[in-house]
Amino acid sequence: MLIMFCAADLFGQTPLPGLRVEPATGSSILFVHDAATQPPLTAFLVELVHYPGSYYQLWEDDVTAQPIAPDAEKRIVISNMTVGAVPNYVKVTAAIYADGTTSGVAEKVAQLIARRKFLLQTTRELIGRLDKAHATASDLKQWADSLPALTRSTQNSQDAINQSAAKSLISDTVTQLSTDSVEETLASLRVAEAALVASKPLL
Repeated sequence: MLIMFCAADLFGQTPLPGLRVEPATGSSILFVHDAATQPPLTAFLVELVHYPGSYYQLWEDDVTAQPIAPDAEKRIVISNMTVGAVPNYVKVTAAIYADGTTSGVAEKVAQLIARRKFLLQTTRELIGRLDKAHATASDLKQWADSLPALTRSTQNSQDAINQSAAKSLISDTVTQLSTDSVEETLASLRVAEAALVASKPLL
C-alpha cells in the first residue's frame, strides 16, 4: 500500500516536504520529496505519530551531503517494518531548508536545530581529541559506548536527542579510522565543522 503525505506547516508557514511510505521485505522505504517551490532540503525529522505501542524517529541532517533539490526525492531504506505497515501514522514533523527557513511543529524544529548545534560541538570535540589529545579509535569507542541511545521514553528529551546524535557521529568517526589515517579523518571532520558553521539558520 502506498500513501502520500504532504502536510502544510501546522502554523501556516512553509509547507513540509512530501512523504511517501512503502513496505518492503524485512524493511520499509521512505521517499522524501522537496516541493518544486522550496529551497533545497537540508534536514528533516520523520516520526511515527500517535501510533499505540510503537516508536520510531529518523533524524536526517548531514550538512556535508548533497541536499534534496527542489522537486527531487530521496529514497531511504529503514529496517523498521512497522513504519511501512502503518503509513498513515508516519509524518515529516520538522524540516530545515538551505536558506534557513523551516517548517513543521515548532518544538520539533527547535529540537532539530539544537541537535545540529550539538553536532557542531561534538565535531569540535572530536577534532580536539584526535589532533591535540591524540585519542585512539579505542578511546573514541569508549566515549561512544558511554552515551545512551534514543529510546521511546526519551524521544522528547533534548539531552537524549543530542547524546544519541553524538553517539552516531563518534561511532562513524571510529569506523572511518578503521580505513583512513588520523590526518584524513581530521580533514573530514574539519570539512564537517565548516559546513555546520556555514549552515542556516546560524547556530
